[in-house]
Amino acid sequence: MPPDEPTAAYRTDDYTHEAPDGTHLAIRVFRPTEANAPFPTLLQRTPYGRPETPEDLGVAARAIDAGYAVAYEDTRGRGDSGGAFEPWIHEAADGAATVEWLADRPWSTGRVGTYGGSSPGQVQVLAALERPEGLAAIAPMFAPSDLHRADFFQDGAMNAQATLTWSFDAVAADTVDRLHAAGRLDDSTAEAAHDAIESATDELLETATTRPLIDLPAAVFADVDLPADVAPADLVPHWDAWLSRPTYDDFWRLFDPEPDYGRIEVPGLHVTGWYELCQSGTLANYRGLRDRSSAPQHLVVGPWTHGDTSGEAGDLNFGTDASTDAYGVWETHLAFFDTYVRNCPRPPFDDGRLVETFRTELGGGGWERHDDWPPAAAERERWFLRSSGTAATDGGRLTRDPPPKFESPDRWTHDPTDPVPTRGGPLCCGDVDDGPYDRRAVERRDDVCTYTTPPLSSALELAGPVRADLTLATDAPDADAVATLVHVADEGTYPITSGIRRLRYRRGRDREVPVPDDPVRVAVDMWDTHHRVPAGDRLGLEVASSDAPRFDPHPGTGRPWRATEEDVRPAAQTLFHELDRESTLTVTRAR
Repeated sequence: MPPDEPTAAYRTDDYTHEAPDGTHLAIRVFRPTEANAPFPTLLQRTPYGRPETPEDLGVAARAIDAGYAVAYEDTRGRGDSGGAFEPWIHEAADGAATVEWLADRPWSTGRVGTYGGSSPGQVQVLAALERPEGLAAIAPMFAPSDLHRADFFQDGAMNAQATLTWSFDAVAADTVDRLHAAGRLDDSTAEAAHDAIESATDELLETATTRPLIDLPAAVFADVDLPADVAPADLVPHWDAWLSRPTYDDFWRLFDPEPDYGRIEVPGLHVTGWYELCQSGTLANYRGLRDRSSAPQHLVVGPWTHGDTSGEAGDLNFGTDASTDAYGVWETHLAFFDTYVRNCPRPPFDDGRLVETFRTELGGGGWERHDDWPPAAAERERWFLRSSGTAATDGGRLTRDPPPKFESPDRWTHDPTDPVPTRGGPLCCGDVDDGPYDRRAVERRDDVCTYTTPPLSSALELAGPVRADLTLATDAPDADAVATLVHVADEGTYPITSGIRRLRYRRGRDREVPVPDDPVRVAVDMWDTHHRVPAGDRLGLEVASSDAPRFDPHPGTGRPWRATEEDVRPAAQTLFHELDRESTLTVTRAR
């Protein structure tokens, strides 16, 4: 019998209950039939549809066999739940009400743990902010935090690959199905809408360069004969709200948990991957709750992507110990819930904080346990970008020595109609090439500057955040700075981590600052890594102005998501690296 199928007999019950505003939410509960009630309960709230059975659902089958009830709820406006789907707007109140409803069932012990990955991870954190009675622990896996900072958007730019595929493949497709089921779309119209969605997500670069991007639903569904009472924007109801607010404001604050971490008083198990879309969000949740919550927080990071936890990512295989199955991630979840929901402490949670990360290497790697993340002994190390103005053609250098005065800057042209192509990275969703892929072809472009260390005399182990601080000038009203850290070896050049910042948001996502003609300092958050570069290999940094379709290629205007085809223009970019205009790479080095 497969390990993800319960061995114990269980029953299935469907219920509805009311959200605080009276909206009916649909919930399905699997619970043992032979074990003695009451049961501790695990809950997953999902916008992707309640499962018919608990098979192949990670911790669910194991939990039922261990005497838990396991519940799945359709979030508002999805599946069989009522109301309108407004991503994350209602999840705090709805989730808290569901926890309290479950805790009050006659078959419940009154203690509830939550789990799930991606959106089902995010909604746990939001519900925990409400401090519902009965919530005992949360286990957000691959979970975002502030969606404007590092998931669907990132420091002013749009994560187009994730935003487009999720908005159309997940949200619009489900909306079409709900309208079809309600009789508001006939068979042929629903089929045409699905065909339009498939075309848009199959040709992501073309879709990500549609102008103006804010009007994308109208462009995608232009050839679909929708009825008069259904507009293209109705199929992607959040699109205008998101793209009309490039600056962080009260709207984004509605579902940003980060300012309120101090309200969460339950233990957390935070799981993510180094090549995972929500890596930054998961680490933000862990760090914020570690620092501001009174409850213990735990962290596990593997060499995983958003869609693949096998231990193989991109071009690399990290070995037999690297997968979630080999690590025992679901057994770890069950031990976590036994410890904090059932009040039966189990290893490794009976012995202080669990912080484990997989150290990646080109040929494998291994798991390491830490006192915290980053490890307390880790130190920041700064490298200077250097060249003779040739980093876009012959390559530049990374050195520990600062540059002299009057060192020639590097120059390139950003062409929005021919952006630097995405080659791997923390991508989502759909059929994407996520993870580390050889980037040598990308580096041969003349709009990509490369800076590389000499062959390392001893191994360099990175363990923590990475950041690039660049001194840039552009002749456009705005531009993007994209930085990618790479491992350079004889067999290829592989990305370790990367980031982007839109120049007009160089002082924060909550304020737009005009881009002057003079050079400006731009900090690019490149997220975290735990990676070892052996002696003889080299560390490198790529700097460019685009990475498409992962991010929307900047059209060279002051309002990029409202730019028309006529507004698109190339931009001349200059990267400085001289005394008083340094550009640097800062890594966190393990000791």
